[in-house]
Amino acid sequence: MGEMTGGVTDDDPPERAIDDGEDALRADIAQFATMERKGPWLMAYLVAKRVEPGEGDGVRLEHQSRCFDRNTFQRVSAREFARLAGTSAKRVMALWQAWNRLAAEGVVPHAMALQPGANVELPDAKQYPFYGENSYYRSLDGRHISPERREAIEREAATSGTRPSAITYVIGHPKAVKTALLADEATRAAAREALEEFDARQAAADTADRAAAADVTIHRQCEFDDAQRREREALAAQARTARDGTEADAFMDVFNAMAEIRMAASRALARLHKQQIRFTADRAEAIAELCDGAEATIAAVRDLATGSALDDAALAAFLDENGGLL
Repeated sequence: MGEMTGGVTDDDPPERAIDDGEDALRADIAQFATMERKGPWLMAYLVAKRVEPGEGDGVRLEHQSRCFDRNTFQRVSAREFARLAGTSAKRVMALWQAWNRLAAEGVVPHAMALQPGANVELPDAKQYPFYGENSYYRSLDGRHISPERREAIEREAATSGTRPSAITYVIGHPKAVKTALLADEATRAAAREALEEFDARQAAADTADRAAAADVTIHRQCEFDDAQRREREALAAQARTARDGTEADAFMDVFNAMAEIRMAASRALARLHKQQIRFTADRAEAIAELCDGAEATIAAVRDLATGSALDDAALAAFLDENGGLL
């Protein structure tokens, strides 16, 4: 009888290696390759057909109604799906959004349009990347971030070549950011560089805003001046049609002089509207005296032009008081 060695006698035939064949090997490799290309999209598909955001929120599967349309998938909330799958509701919603982002391009049906029994061809991750640059999966989809904040994150991520999820993680942990700044000089240097760049951008934006505002002011002033010029030219044209010899020339001189006074007063008024000026007492008094003198002169011209002329004595007194204007 053969000697026993470890429960096997010398008479026992040697164990034969089991070879499942090249076909089985290739099948396993093919399955791996399929999961590599379509695995992420398979997860997104399962979420898309079984999750309805906002429905059954906080209600467990076993407590939900069993009355479902025979032509629709039984669905649960993202929270319940995450509980049963052992993952997070944020990740579930990010998968749901990735599927619908691809559906918006017409590659696959929208999540809520999926029907039982329908054959859905899963997209190839090489053609439609699930992760990485230009991908459809974005982890920040599961976070409560305003559209404006999300847009800013994605814009800066594209500029710097940083993943949006990394930026989202950082801004979601302000205490960790503070601790990193206190503990690490490289982080402090990066923060200083970021703040300097932010200040530079703000300064550039402020300069652009001021330039735009100045352009608007100049444009409006030009429009105002053009309107005044057109009015003056129209009145001058009317006056030219009535010109007759020396008297007409004198009339035009008077007309042009009064038009210049009006234009000058209009420019002064526009300047006061555009810029709030704090006059000193002396300057305010000087301007008031000029206004009073101009009013008196204009009144005298009006009287002469309309036939309400001053008598010789009154006219002489006026000219003497105003320094002999003629």
